[in-house]
Amino acid sequence: MFDIHMLPAEHGDCLWLTYGDANSPKHILIDAGTTDTWPRLKARLDRVRNGGPLRFELFVVTHIDADHIGGSIKLLEECGPMQVTFGEVWFNGFAHLDNEAPDELGAMQGELLTALIVDHALKWNAKFERRAVMVPDTGALPAHTYSGMRLTLLSPTFEKLQKLKPEWEKVVRDAGLVPGHAAVVEDVEEGDDTLGDSVEDMAESTFKGDSAKPNGASIAFVAEHDGKRVLFTGDAHADVLLASLRRGPLAHADTLALDAFKVSHHGSRANLDRALVEAAPAQRYLISTNGKQFRHPDPEALARIAVFGPESKAFDFNYRTELNKAWDHATRKAKWGLTTRFGSDDEGLVVKL
Repeated sequence: MFDIHMLPAEHGDCLWLTYGDANSPKHILIDAGTTDTWPRLKARLDRVRNGGPLRFELFVVTHIDADHIGGSIKLLEECGPMQVTFGEVWFNGFAHLDNEAPDELGAMQGELLTALIVDHALKWNAKFERRAVMVPDTGALPAHTYSGMRLTLLSPTFEKLQKLKPEWEKVVRDAGLVPGHAAVVEDVEEGDDTLGDSVEDMAESTFKGDSAKPNGASIAFVAEHDGKRVLFTGDAHADVLLASLRRGPLAHADTLALDAFKVSHHGSRANLDRALVEAAPAQRYLISTNGKQFRHPDPEALARIAVFGPESKAFDFNYRTELNKAWDHATRKAKWGLTTRFGSDDEGLVVKL
């Protein structure tokens, strides 16, 4: 089995992977959404562990934006009493921006997630010798296996980590990473784009890549298990993803066929271009957002998938919103070979591969 539960994480990501033997499944968690995601994540933790312990083989905190890290802080604050444990945590803290191993007392003063990782004595970036989870400039992409799930890293690069460093302290404050509190940042809305009539025109619109430094530092990887392959992007930049997909050990052909593609930055027009869609054609495209803050997904991003993606594909949304419901139109679905699924505000959506 290889299931992906896109929890209702507000405008963020909280992706729970369940895989292996259905009678004794393994678990990986990717991000934990905003602070408001925590009650829903906690409810699922309680259901799955059923009064006993629960182990995640890996917990990935892709980057320090509040819609990915806020719930992570709550999780680590309460994991002890809940008997939730982690085989390893991937998270790039302040020291990792220079590819250094953090000291035992925590590398960044006042950074709560770092302190919690240290306090719980978690294995922090262990497969990377406690240094940065990052793609080297040359050579093969790093690849590691967790109980049968093979992860091949695509992002970030050292260059992207370095670009984040000058504004780290501001980003940390905006993400609410101060002792005892994790606030949700008020982002600037990008506009009120609607789907309109011409999907082709939107697909052909000029691509202007994401320049946000925290997004550029996002951890992204391809996960492979039981013959299934999924791209988990966090909020990574399209150019970094594309460059990595063209490197070994993944680059055996012009394209890398996927069973699912978690669309970067919740379907932002600035994180998905034609080249990336064509390089990684997928059966399913996963979009995690309720449309708050940035009003994602952008119609241009989904139009690029519709026009330049494979002939048959599915859009899987963990919410049904005013911003995505236009893709459920029967005529539009027939024209572009689409099927659509929508999750609920309480449970999100489970994708079974």
